Amino acid sequence: MYTDCGLYDGDMDSEEISCYKEKLVKCRKPHKCNACDKDIPIGDYALNESGFMDDHAISCYTCTDCIEDWLEESGQVDTEDDRE
Repeated sequence: MYTDCGLYDGDMDSEEISCYKEKLVKCRKPHKCNACDKDIPIGDYALNESGFMDDHAISCYTCTDCIEDWLEESGQVDTEDDRE
């Protein structure tokens, strides 16, 4: 559900990023969410996106709350309001 959700599709030019990967990870150290700028604590799950741009390694983490909000807003999953 979290991978391939398209959260940053409009923000990235895929031709600029090589070896792009995304996966759901359990954080082994604290990270900052790329979407809401809140801390993602050790042990929480986050979407990690990584690759290479201009021959430099790049990586970002997005908390699952932000991804769930995006999925609801974009209509990719039902919200509680939709089920009533």
